[in-house]
Amino acid sequence: MLSHIVNLVKSYEHDHGARPNVVIMNETHYGYLREELPGVRDHDSVIAILGVDIALSDSAVQPQVATVRFSEENILVS
Repeated sequence: MLSHIVNLVKSYEHDHGARPNVVIMNETHYGYLREELPGVRDHDSVIAILGVDIALSDSAVQPQVATVRFSEENILVS
């Protein structure tokens, strides 16, 4: 899962000329990601490794990345 997300980020950056700031995934994907990072204890460390925020969505069939504008009151909270 980690390599898949890294590839999504790289592909997005290549195609759009800017790095995404969020990866959207479901809880199962997030669980697989956490299994690949056994030494990482907290969510903030996962975000630091990925370099993008994480949004969990039950409707995410597969992980995808995007650039989301955040207002003063963030809708997405890790």
